Amino acid sequence: MLRSYFTLYHIADELHERLAGGYLFEIHSQQKNEVMLAFVTPDGRHEQLVVTVRSPHFSLHMQEGLNRKRRNTAGLMKEVYERQVTGVAISPADRQISFELDDGHAIVLRMFSAETNVLLVRDGKIVETFKEGRKLENTPFEETSADIPYFRALETLANDPELFVRKLKEAGEDEPLDRRLLTALPGFDRKLVRRLLDVAESKEPEQLHRTFVALFYDLTSPAPCVIERLGEPPRFSLFEPLDDGPFTPFESVLDAINHYSRKMYRHLRQQEKVTSVKRELSAKIGKIEKELASADKHDPEELAQQYETYGHLLTGAIGTAEPSGDSITVPNLFDPGSSDVTIPLKPRINLQENAAWYFTQATKNRKRIQANKLRHAELNRELDDLRQKLQALDHATGSPESLRRLLETSGSKSDKDQHRKQEKKHPFRAIPLGPNINLYIGKSAANNEKLTFGFAKPNDIWLHARGASGSHCVLKGAGMHNLSEIQRAAEIAAWHSSAKHSELVPVMYTEKKYVKKDRKSPGSVILEREKVVMVKPMKE
Repeated sequence: MLRSYFTLYHIADELHERLAGGYLFEIHSQQKNEVMLAFVTPDGRHEQLVVTVRSPHFSLHMQEGLNRKRRNTAGLMKEVYERQVTGVAISPADRQISFELDDGHAIVLRMFSAETNVLLVRDGKIVETFKEGRKLENTPFEETSADIPYFRALETLANDPELFVRKLKEAGEDEPLDRRLLTALPGFDRKLVRRLLDVAESKEPEQLHRTFVALFYDLTSPAPCVIERLGEPPRFSLFEPLDDGPFTPFESVLDAINHYSRKMYRHLRQQEKVTSVKRELSAKIGKIEKELASADKHDPEELAQQYETYGHLLTGAIGTAEPSGDSITVPNLFDPGSSDVTIPLKPRINLQENAAWYFTQATKNRKRIQANKLRHAELNRELDDLRQKLQALDHATGSPESLRRLLETSGSKSDKDQHRKQEKKHPFRAIPLGPNINLYIGKSAANNEKLTFGFAKPNDIWLHARGASGSHCVLKGAGMHNLSEIQRAAEIAAWHSSAKHSELVPVMYTEKKYVKKDRKSPGSVILEREKVVMVKPMKE
């Protein structure tokens, strides 16, 4: 539903409300398949629209503040920098959002599933693109034409039951019902059709129409939410879930999309770690199984018995047989009717010394048997442990926090050593909020002081719930202009305070250089130039 026409319709409407009358500041890309459009709103705030292409997990989302491009990142579509945004609108019958600029250019977000792209258009021609420039630049820009916009066509169907039934028949009575609905309902995708069929009490046309009418008015005034269930990736929806599962409601579609994007980013990072740890566990299991299989091919007891037999036969042959080169052939005294036995010899020593050497090797092999038994027991215990960890990761359905603990216990020795080094270096809770942006949380009063006055750098951002006891928090990798990350850090800081159960909590934040120790009150600080943001406490 991320790229559903109706999701994009409401996003375009909200973007128009936020950005029309402001101006486009710059466009650049810092991550592969991700382009950032920076805007200044009419009231002077910085907003960034992040568009992700070629990803099933992300479409677009907003960030407050200005995340300036790095030195090695080239700007895109520079000719429209600092142009005023006159309006934002979606094509009436296509998934394309246009930002109209005052100089006649338009930035077009083409939000097709496999072909998401950002285009710079002027006078009906594509001037520049984010992707596939050689193929698309200097070609005509054509919008999908439609006699009636999607919403107007759906409204007509909602008000005319007979037309709805007729459209279903025209879609082909021999076709499956879901395909007929896709054909009859403009803008509907498979997920919306599936919801319609799930909600409908019967598949009779009249009942389908009544269900469609309710669904259509839900689409015109949606209840956006993010559905988060243990062991599953987050899901964005324009509707509350049909079952009683947990979900987080939002006032606007953009707010829901932003929350979903943060949760999905963290989920994917954790899944990457799960995949890496599972690959490492599987490699270790394979190595141990190979070692055990190789050991089964060689029986030390059989070899020890053979060496001991050779020693006895050589002892019996002293004075009765002569070596021939590097071996000697003697009768098998232990099995008189069998063939003679040829025994390899060490050429520089006599038969007695060779016999002693074979007795020594027999003793060594018997000692090795005991060591091998201990080794096999150890390997089998390790193998069982690794298999249990792999099975636990395969069936992990707990919270992100429990999965994080499971990953820590399942990780490699080098990972654990690295974690211990990090803990020794800075023994604080660390939470990633974005690429190269981490939030550190104090664990106790002494730990708070070490975090604030020992670990934090002058330009790091310091946060704490106002008027409540709780953890000091330090945001690294972000600046005071990164308002989205500060907002998220403030929500977590509020959760790690005594006000965590309040509906809204004021959280102070400022650069660490403006935080001073309060000598009169141990454990307290004095702030300068602090700002306050009201947030709902949210667990990381």
